[in-house]
Amino acid sequence: MNKMIKVFKSVVMCVIAMSFILPTSVFANEIISREAEEHIISQLRRANIPNAAIAVIQDGKTSYIFRDSTYDTLFQIGSVAKSFTGFGVLLLEDMGLLSAHDPVNKHLPWFEVNYNGVTVPHQDITIYTLLHHTSGLTSDERRFPSSVSESTAEEFISQLIGVELAFYPSTRHAYGNVNYIILGFLIEAVSGQSYDEFMTREVLHPLGLHNTFTYAQNAYDTGRVIGGNRLRFLQPTPWNPPVITHVIPTGYIYSDIQDMARWAGIHLGVVDISEQFERVVQRSHENIGSVDFFAHGNYFYTAGWNVTDTGSRIRHNGSTPGYSASLRIYPHDNMAVVILGNLTDAVVPFGAFITDTITGRDFGRMEMGFNTILDIFLTVLAISGIVYVVLLIRLFVRLIKRLRSGEVIKASFTPKNVKWLFDPIFSIAGLVAIYIVPPIFGNTSFEFAMMFVPASYVFALIATWIGVTYSICALLAKIFVATLTN
Repeated sequence: MNKMIKVFKSVVMCVIAMSFILPTSVFANEIISREAEEHIISQLRRANIPNAAIAVIQDGKTSYIFRDSTYDTLFQIGSVAKSFTGFGVLLLEDMGLLSAHDPVNKHLPWFEVNYNGVTVPHQDITIYTLLHHTSGLTSDERRFPSSVSESTAEEFISQLIGVELAFYPSTRHAYGNVNYIILGFLIEAVSGQSYDEFMTREVLHPLGLHNTFTYAQNAYDTGRVIGGNRLRFLQPTPWNPPVITHVIPTGYIYSDIQDMARWAGIHLGVVDISEQFERVVQRSHENIGSVDFFAHGNYFYTAGWNVTDTGSRIRHNGSTPGYSASLRIYPHDNMAVVILGNLTDAVVPFGAFITDTITGRDFGRMEMGFNTILDIFLTVLAISGIVYVVLLIRLFVRLIKRLRSGEVIKASFTPKNVKWLFDPIFSIAGLVAIYIVPPIFGNTSFEFAMMFVPASYVFALIATWIGVTYSICALLAKIFVATLTN
């Protein structure tokens, strides 16, 4: 007996020792090579993503890679949330409570929209046009705001009644968050439950997704939510705007990497679920309808997923203020990749990169994302503001000295002064460019885009104003105080 106790103690001590030997930030098994692990982690650091969690599913097995996070760290999953909302709508269809071809107005009587000033017939704008982003409600936040400030559902709905569509339903495809916000209201109207109640009771928990939350406060109550970040001067800085309840169906669901790996496995077909859920999964990958006008290349959009016409790839990316996510499923290869991170827009390009890395196709470096490039540009502008401040002070000091000396100042405008016009022209052009960056950034309103651009934007804006002020003052000084700038 004593010998058995000693053996047992030895085994326990060995397990404890091994737990200290294993790295705290990275864990993987045979799916991912050590070389691939190290390369992925190095690129996460290069991208300045403070916390990240990655899952790779291959042939029913799952490997994880972590950067300063754990299995149960909760992230916002961005627009990957649309796959849950789409699933909820199709589950209601499978229950016989609606049809994807029902007019939206059948279940939401307040829903009336116009095109060219004329009310669109109810039968022309259906649930399926919302699921596929073919409704005419686009991502133009100036026309279809998904709300960047706290508002009630009633206030949001009032903005939609009689709204002018960008195009007639079922004639084009144009992605727009507002489609899935409306689908969230639809789920509530048809089920008689709140979006959170229905999704939790009828979808998440029955699917074994107990660490996925469709209500922000429930996620925060766990104490496992990791804070969001955005770039400022090439470094992540905390960024956690409040979550507005009615926008949750379009991108503000919280989940951890284990649940997201299970969600990917469910759609990959390697997780056992009920026959009803299997039907809904299959339905969520189908082109509901006979048209393919919303195809991007060889992709079509359906119920929260981008799907290739051959079904070889199913994917969706997501980004919210402070977070980003990517989920890619490869049914023909029996493989899926999920990555969650807490930096705006940062992990979106990682999905394809990680796939190439773990399959050994490419060990190259990650290309810089748009936000990183924009932050570099804004940082340079912000630093230039310091130079402009120094030049402006120097200009005024010299002017004051001349005025105090009693020197007579005469206007001295000559053809040579024309070259001094270029500096204010370029500075003003730069200022205009700074102001139009946010709308161009996402074809959105200025206020909405400001939620996503790097925090260095404000500093760059101030610096550019200083540059404009200096360039105009320098021009006037050259004209009216001829020798001042010589």
